[in-house]
Amino acid sequence: MARVASVAIEWELVAGTALTLRDMLRSEGLDSWPKLTGGKGVHVMAPLQAVITHDAARLYARKLAQRLVGKQPERHVVSAAPSARNGRIFLDYLRNGRGNTAVGAYSPRARPGFSVAAPVSWNQVEKGILPDAFTLQSPPQR
Repeated sequence: MARVASVAIEWELVAGTALTLRDMLRSEGLDSWPKLTGGKGVHVMAPLQAVITHDAARLYARKLAQRLVGKQPERHVVSAAPSARNGRIFLDYLRNGRGNTAVGAYSPRARPGFSVAAPVSWNQVEKGILPDAFTLQSPPQR
């Protein structure tokens, strides 16, 4: 899983980065699916082999993120430091570490409007679904 998040970045760039990660995973023979975080990002999940350590999963996600940073360093960053992110999309591979957390599917966020994290389809991402598309007032349909 990789989290694509941003501060003051156009949503289209964030969604485009998630789609690029999808394509990178697909080229390695992995299917993936997106989940809106209900905030400013997209989680990109992909099933790996059945037996893999947390450290190996994090290392794989880090290498994937670093490949993307290498292609577009002006747009992407893997450093969690806010000063390093300045105008770039943070590729958060650290969610894969043992004991690290990520927002759960269908979880409301403590934000204005109470947006809800929810899995979506790649087709919805391609069509421009917004990160706060779902709220407590308009939850995702299952």
